[in-house]
Amino acid sequence: MTGLLITDKPVFIWKVKDMKKLVQASLLACLSLSCALATAASVSDTTVTTITKNLKANLPDLVIDKVESTPIAGVYEIDSGRKVFYVDGSGNYALIGNLLDLTTKTSLTEQRSNDLNQIDWKKLPTDLAITRVKGNGKSKIAIFTDPDCPFCKRLEAETTSKLKDVTIYYYLFPLAIHANAADDSKRILCAENPESSMIAFMAHGKSLGKNNTCDNGKKLVKMQEIGSNLVQVTGTPTIVLPNGKIISGLVPADALSRMIDQNQAESSESAVIPAANKK
Repeated sequence: MTGLLITDKPVFIWKVKDMKKLVQASLLACLSLSCALATAASVSDTTVTTITKNLKANLPDLVIDKVESTPIAGVYEIDSGRKVFYVDGSGNYALIGNLLDLTTKTSLTEQRSNDLNQIDWKKLPTDLAITRVKGNGKSKIAIFTDPDCPFCKRLEAETTSKLKDVTIYYYLFPLAIHANAADDSKRILCAENPESSMIAFMAHGKSLGKNNTCDNGKKLVKMQEIGSNLVQVTGTPTIVLPNGKIISGLVPADALSRMIDQNQAESSESAVIPAANKK
């Protein structure tokens, strides 16, 4: 296979030990774009050890799940949860870019990203979720949502309200940046009808009940564990399609409907489990 590292901007190469903060910021930018690429031959134990040692020395908070080779000699893929970035054989230099195979005119980055951004639907504990059935409910999606997230509220008001024949499994995932989100999540779970309470609050601006301590409220911790470990939610809303493919952000109703239809053919039985279950 012939490969070439191409970006829409100049390729940046940094010396990690000399420019630690710049590298870390750049890697985070790459991770937010779900950069990834196809793997090639196996990597020697010595190379893996060297890369891992130097990356952990310079970026101690980085989770390294796997080191893989790429079609480019001397360039290695680092799997970190569902995210990927590239380094040289020493692990002291980082490359950020999109890998294209010019012979086949395909993006290996896109292919790898699609594989990594997918889970096994069967691993979702749907009995834990707040369930909403629209129409005959034949299609199934999961949504990880923060009740105080503006984009999550828009998703309910502008998108899910227009979906037809779908069962939606909601997992509350309050973010730390929203001071009241955890408490509001518990109030939703402790409502007499959590589904109605959540939709009324998020889509229509209604007030929540005062009760935030109940047995059902204990589900919140488990919902957050599923979001963090299995789906690896980094922002809300995060949507899991019928075949386990993960979509992040606000999606218009017509676009989401097409995604649901397009991702029906591959049933949950063939969904791909991500390379790792932790950030």
